[in-house]
Amino acid sequence: MSLRQQQKANTRSKIKSIAKEVFLTQGIEATSTRYLSEQAGIAVGTLFVHFPDKLSLVKDIFFDEMDIALRAGAEAQTACVSPVDYLLQMAQVLFEFYDQYAEFTRQVLLDSLANGGFHTDQMSVISDGVSKRFKNAGVDDKATSIFTENMIANYWYVLLNSVPKGILGQDSINELKRLNLPFEASYNNAVKNRK
Repeated sequence: MSLRQQQKANTRSKIKSIAKEVFLTQGIEATSTRYLSEQAGIAVGTLFVHFPDKLSLVKDIFFDEMDIALRAGAEAQTACVSPVDYLLQMAQVLFEFYDQYAEFTRQVLLDSLANGGFHTDQMSVISDGVSKRFKNAGVDDKATSIFTENMIANYWYVLLNSVPKGILGQDSINELKRLNLPFEASYNNAVKNRK
């Protein structure tokens, strides 16, 4: 990496670090790009070179932080055998993250609804984990795919119903568990039939 590339990467990292702290303490809506550039010691134009608008900065921070939370949660769940338990534990990780970054979540989710996409890469990690657990129990590929897609759809249903309320607590986890009871039964039957 050239010196110029390193300086650019350092500036970008500094902007994100300062913006994350300011957004969490003052709020995203209450923070101007001018204030962020002053705090970072750069011109407003330099901020826009790195991030074309405030939302792109919000999304960059949000997805970085979500990746960290999701990957840490996935690594901690390697011993989890049941696909439903895995989904519930990962949902718990994400729901806690969404509550911690509530304003970020609302902004990114609104953008997602308007423009498409919303943490597709992160959800593929969960989907792969759910699918792997069905396959390990001997569920065929077609059923595994259908079960996994429906469980992820249930996750989205609970998420989209809970975010406007401002909290994704235990009630959301309980609802997700209730919606996925048929898949838990299918998994348990596959385990029994395998023995």
